[in-house]
Amino acid sequence: MMQIGELSKATGVSVRSLRHYDKQGLLASRRAQNGYRVFHADSVSRVEYIQLFLSCGFGTREIARFLPCYVEQADFSQHTCTAGYEQHLEKMSELDDLIAVLNERRDRLRHVIANFGETKYANLSAVPPAKQAENRPEKAA
Repeated sequence: MMQIGELSKATGVSVRSLRHYDKQGLLASRRAQNGYRVFHADSVSRVEYIQLFLSCGFGTREIARFLPCYVEQADFSQHTCTAGYEQHLEKMSELDDLIAVLNERRDRLRHVIANFGETKYANLSAVPPAKQAENRPEKAA
């Protein structure tokens, strides 16, 4: 068992974040007799997975749904794990869409930069058009 400060030091994750993960049900802690929060040694690997999934763009509520498929001896054919896999595919699709939007914006900006300083934009129709739904990429949940 380790206290929250030890877990923080072992993972490089702030105590505040660890408390949040605990509150969200991503980590399991119990209170020692002295009132301190203590965590099982396997919490280090759980935190590492949480950090990985956060860096992929998942939120803590999403992570809570599929984390057991990675940190417990789960049967990957279970509905929870199958649904988690579907979430991964959806996240990949969202990222692909966002990358496409950003690439188009970059192309338009390159064109603007190449013609920077002209008092009148000589050939505005040469600028790659923005797609209608592209005004602002939506944030992933």
